[in-house]
Amino acid sequence: MEEGQKFKRTLGGVLAGIGLLLLLLACFAFMSSTGKVMGFDVTGAKKIAPTVLGLILMVLGVSMINRT
Repeated sequence: MEEGQKFKRTLGGVLAGIGLLLLLLACFAFMSSTGKVMGFDVTGAKKIAPTVLGLILMVLGVSMINRT
């Protein structure tokens, strides 16, 4: 495997991992009844931001892994 391909696969794995962590944070935020998750105040539309960002990073990471 070429060095550039290894870098793309590694970067894709890191992006997918960060996306997965953001999606888990979003799940905890949606399930939280108090509006605070790990010290962050996530109420209203602030719950949507980690979901969208997590989905984007997850799809981007998986597609980078699949293309190499």
